[in-house]
Amino acid sequence: MAHIAVFLMAERGHLLPALGLIAELVRRGHRVSCPATAPFAPAVAECGATAIPYATTLPDALPSSLYEATRLALTEAESVLPQLEDVFRDDRPDLVVWDIAAWSGGVVAHRLEVPNVLVEGLLTSNEHWSLGTAVVPPRAFDPDAIRFFTRVHGFLGSALPEFVSGARRRIALFPRQFQPEGDTFGEHVAFTGPCLSARAFQGTWEPPPDRPVVLATTGTQVCADAARGMPWHLVTKGKVLSPAMNVETHEDVPQPAVLEHASVFVTRGGMGGVMEALHHGVPMIVAPHMTDQRLNGQRVEELGLGVLLDTVTVEGVRSLVDQLMSDSAISARVKDMQRMIHRAGGSAVAADVVEEELAR
Repeated sequence: MAHIAVFLMAERGHLLPALGLIAELVRRGHRVSCPATAPFAPAVAECGATAIPYATTLPDALPSSLYEATRLALTEAESVLPQLEDVFRDDRPDLVVWDIAAWSGGVVAHRLEVPNVLVEGLLTSNEHWSLGTAVVPPRAFDPDAIRFFTRVHGFLGSALPEFVSGARRRIALFPRQFQPEGDTFGEHVAFTGPCLSARAFQGTWEPPPDRPVVLATTGTQVCADAARGMPWHLVTKGKVLSPAMNVETHEDVPQPAVLEHASVFVTRGGMGGVMEALHHGVPMIVAPHMTDQRLNGQRVEELGLGVLLDTVTVEGVRSLVDQLMSDSAISARVKDMQRMIHRAGGSAVAADVVEEELAR
């Protein structure tokens, strides 16, 4: 079978949503090599792939500005490419799968002249709708911006839009119905929905027997204060001071395992978390940090799948949790989107796309 290299940004929101694709490719008999920093190596190994170690330049948390995050992506790619290019030149892949923020993968594919497939965990773009136009404010081409885009062109060998469009096929990790202007995208974009994996490395979780569950991975202290005295059980990621008896805290919450039993999810709105929630039929309170998360939250609200919240407050959380638990119209729309996600095919359809490109 084929040797497939998978390049993913060393960040939870980019790596975890693609693990199901890696596991499915391995299940089909392919040899998969995936560059991974030390914290993510166990996740890659659990999928049956070979983790290729490298050092990252990324901070612990990405900035709120998509432009600033793009600058970090370029610095990361400039650092990662010399660490990995010779590795894959000596062990040449038959195809490269690369995440939209892992530019080194696209460059490796180009230099080795092997086919490549792009994975998109951000809303995608065409001539009818553009992520950049939607979330990046217009900026004058000041000297700093000119230097940056000159670096981009020098590293990639072209402007970023042309570089991205060089991938013959794209795998979008969300259904077509979630994409703005989704019906205007051709068959070169496969809207597979999320590629979920078991994630045994995160541990197991069991729900309480007698209370509905709310999961909060942002605004956790406020959510913990809101949960005090309420008839629901709160599961949080992150430190909480003086939690009530109905508040359960984790350093790293086993998110899919909790969402399987959750009634409401309080989230920043990264695409991976949004899709995991909808896969499990859970409405959301989206309190975004980054500009792309805000756009996801706006889409959640537009489609009637939850609410977008600018400021997380105790009373706001209590009111919205009660609303989302009791609103039958929201529940019906979430269930409709859940069915659309399941019909999209997930990891199996994404792996089909990769194998179609291998067969060309």
